[in-house]
Amino acid sequence: MQTSMTFAVDNRLPEILERMRALYPARPARLTDPLSQLVFSVVAEGAAPAVGLAVYNRLRATFPRWSDLRDAPEEKVSRVLVGVPGGTEKAKALPAIMRRIEDERGAIDLDFLQRLGTEAAARWLETLPGVNASIAAATLSFSDLRRPVLAIGKEGARPIRRLGLAGPSAALSALPRHVAEKAPSSWRAEDFADLGRGLARLGRTVCGEGRPDCKACPLKDLCPSANRQAAEVVAFPGVGKRAVKSARSA
Repeated sequence: MQTSMTFAVDNRLPEILERMRALYPARPARLTDPLSQLVFSVVAEGAAPAVGLAVYNRLRATFPRWSDLRDAPEEKVSRVLVGVPGGTEKAKALPAIMRRIEDERGAIDLDFLQRLGTEAAARWLETLPGVNASIAAATLSFSDLRRPVLAIGKEGARPIRRLGLAGPSAALSALPRHVAEKAPSSWRAEDFADLGRGLARLGRTVCGEGRPDCKACPLKDLCPSANRQAAEVVAFPGVGKRAVKSARSA
């Protein structure tokens, strides 16, 4: 007899989502087809949003048909991708993605993903050159596939870990699963999409690398990391992080 696993819902998540929507309202956007979203996600990974979009638009203007990108010399693609991190590797991956899709599916499109379950679609996408779990999730979440998955990059990972929605050492690829296990069962695709966008914005602003600006964080009352930092400031005013650790161990 098989039994299904159940997970405890984190009651903070609906409030976190509400605050993210209030602070970072989602702009009405026309949903793109999965292949366009996949290419955009590969191009824009690690780049500032405006830079990623500008380089993607330049790529589409240079290679208006997917077959043009499939046949493009790596050097030409690399020149188009100037400005985004990992441009050389992405210039290798993008034509290879086009060839792999055509070889396996007979055409350069991802319409068949509509017929796959979410996990199966994610696994297939992750077999493509240069496509990791974050890119696969973004393709499923932000395209017209509209699947209920959380797309998280390095910026959004910081608030997730600091909020305790996943352990501090949890792998980036595992974070969507950790959050999904704690999310209300009623959440739809747009809920996960808005949460992912909001946490990414939060990670680019107040929840940055190093010591975050917890005083300015809209989630500080929900965040155990912010509460720990506040306690340190009260107990050791004006003392650096290393000194706090030394004082604790003394």
